[in-house]
Amino acid sequence: MMMSKKSLSLAVAIILSLSFVEAEETALSIVRKVDANEKNASSRMEFTMSIKPADGSEPRVFSLRALENADGDSMIEFSAPKTVRGMRILSREKNSWVFFPSTGRVRKIGGSSRSGSVQGIGGDFSYDDLGGGSWEEDYEFTLTGASAATWELEGKRKSPDAAYDAVRLTVDRSTFLVVKASFSLAKEGGYYKELDFSDFRDFGSRRRAGKMVMRNVRKGSSTEVRLDKAEFDMPIEDRYFDPARFNQ
Repeated sequence: MMMSKKSLSLAVAIILSLSFVEAEETALSIVRKVDANEKNASSRMEFTMSIKPADGSEPRVFSLRALENADGDSMIEFSAPKTVRGMRILSREKNSWVFFPSTGRVRKIGGSSRSGSVQGIGGDFSYDDLGGGSWEEDYEFTLTGASAATWELEGKRKSPDAAYDAVRLTVDRSTFLVVKASFSLAKEGGYYKELDFSDFRDFGSRRRAGKMVMRNVRKGSSTEVRLDKAEFDMPIEDRYFDPARFNQ
């Protein structure tokens, strides 16, 4: 018996609807595993950051350490060069606080302002990029492509406090680790920054990228961050994540 055009159209619509739901659920499950991979009871890491201006002038090099707790709160402290030694950035619940040792003052950075570059440091990483957090909490993801090695996801802002309008992620199928992320803002004309992760290796009990390069494709500048040392799941004092005490 032949299927009527109306029945055929209904069947196609059902199949497409089910495929769409499946893609949505797959995107969500991927992002949740990515978030779970990035989550730790605590972490202490040391980095070297090199900021390469678009004009080709000499890179500016910084040394810093980063602490993170189970809630995704993070605190970064710069140790070199001497001009920024002791500067600290606390990121917690979609807000950041910056402590300037030269003045002894703390400045709060909130909401969309967290997409800007770090005052006193510059470069292509924003306050939001340097902080922790959850992809799932900030963006609604769909699966936009797949290969034998990776998934391609696009996330649209769902949290009003998300720093970007949209993000794109390339996720490694075997590890559920992000290997590339792109960031979009309407005021920047759309996608304007790309972050590449490479040199993946084991740091104790976790696999992490040893090299991260953020490129501003519109300005032509780039910032490279190398992970020099990392340890996980150790006790860290709560004061480092307290806006009233992190500068002590």
